[in-house]
Amino acid sequence: MRKVLLILLISFLTIALLTFGKVTITIWTFFGGGEGYIMTNLIKQFNQEHPDIEVQEQIVEWGQYYNKLLTAIVAGEPPDIGVMHLSVLPDYAERGALTPLNEFFPKSFLEDFVPEVINKAYFDGKLYAIPIDTHPMVLYYNKTVLKKAGLVDANGNVLIPKTWDELLEYAKKAKEKLGLDVGLTFETGPMLGERLFIAVYTQLGGKFYDPKTKTIHLDVEKAEKTYKILKRFFDEKVSQVIDYATGESLFQNDKTAYHINGVWAMAVYPTVEGLDFGVTSIPALPGSKPYTWADSHTWVIPKKPKMDEEKVKAAATFIKWFIEHTYEWAKAGHLPVLRSVLKSEEFLNLPMRKDYVDVINYVVPAPSMRGWTEMRQKMWDLGQAVILEDVTPADAAKELLSTIKEILEE
Repeated sequence: MRKVLLILLISFLTIALLTFGKVTITIWTFFGGGEGYIMTNLIKQFNQEHPDIEVQEQIVEWGQYYNKLLTAIVAGEPPDIGVMHLSVLPDYAERGALTPLNEFFPKSFLEDFVPEVINKAYFDGKLYAIPIDTHPMVLYYNKTVLKKAGLVDANGNVLIPKTWDELLEYAKKAKEKLGLDVGLTFETGPMLGERLFIAVYTQLGGKFYDPKTKTIHLDVEKAEKTYKILKRFFDEKVSQVIDYATGESLFQNDKTAYHINGVWAMAVYPTVEGLDFGVTSIPALPGSKPYTWADSHTWVIPKKPKMDEEKVKAAATFIKWFIEHTYEWAKAGHLPVLRSVLKSEEFLNLPMRKDYVDVINYVVPAPSMRGWTEMRQKMWDLGQAVILEDVTPADAAKELLSTIKEILEE
């Protein structure tokens, strides 16, 4: 009996020693699908390698994430680490809702970051976020559908559109020849209203964001033309109003020829049985480059009424470790934020990365400015309103300009 008690006592003391001094921190993410699988496994790997720190992940539904995060910050109960898009960073930094990170991440640590990305992680001279990727919008094409429709060149290679007119032409032919409901798919909320708008508007020569003054400028004529270019795909019955999930289903089940989405889809498409696809940059207008929208995920440390120094240090340790494993995160399809990884053979040898890595040269980052959260919601609504013909392209452009002025004057 004494021996049994002794064994139990030793076991208890062993567990106590292992847990004594362990710092537990919470992390909020919104990743699902292939992204979520990779993120969760990376967190598990960190926990295995750091017995003195336990990171507990809470996955929040994407559509509710920022509302829930802001509510938690106001209530004084935010997570120890949160994921945040670089574009919405100023809205939180200006409120004093984030912890400055300069003391944890010296300039020497930041030297390998893509300058255009890390520079946007600052607000009023202070570092508030550590970017973990760049995720631009790209064009996917379904080889099975295109071959069945006869959209191939003399060598049997499927036709990859270089211009928006070519995309319209090829998508229309595929739709008509195969009796499809659509020839080109993309989600008609954020993808159309914000991301495609920024891409086409920039290709028209429009300057949407001035990083020096940190304000948005809008050329109403170019904005109207942008809406008209995008509306053509719906006027000619090549595209339909759909949500994100429907677009994904149509592309993965060979029900559309072309599909516009972010590079994050590369965490899923290669795993879909029977899906024969390719990926490339989005089309360009004549005389322009294939400029495309992009944003970046970052790690931030939300402020609490009383900051726990040990938890903050543990959070910084996790973030540093994650950056050291940025290649693993790049398997989710994103472009690495470290220049050394972006140019590495290891990264370029991942499936199809060489087909879209050059997109990094044409990205137009979503503006990192105060009020962008509100601004982009308006863009989402206006884009869909134009397609549904609830508002004309001309009136939508004017309303967008009016909204910009209101937000900047607040």
